[in-house]
Amino acid sequence: MKKDIYVDDNISIFEREGSFFIRYDAGAHQVEIREDQISEEEASIAAKSAAGANTVLFGLQSRLIKSGVDPYKSNI
Repeated sequence: MKKDIYVDDNISIFEREGSFFIRYDAGAHQVEIREDQISEEEASIAAKSAAGANTVLFGLQSRLIKSGVDPYKSNI
């Protein structure tokens, strides 16, 4: 069951089966929805404010790039 933690126009943080996820539009000129797993600590930071959610998102995108994953393409 999905439990919303933070919901904004472009970013949502939720818990599903004990894991935490961020869902966002990664596209620049077209909609590219991504959903990636984040830590409980990151979910807590993101739930506090839009600035926190953006900080977590940018950190996640940086990690994805370093691991060879394109964070600007849909994975759903």
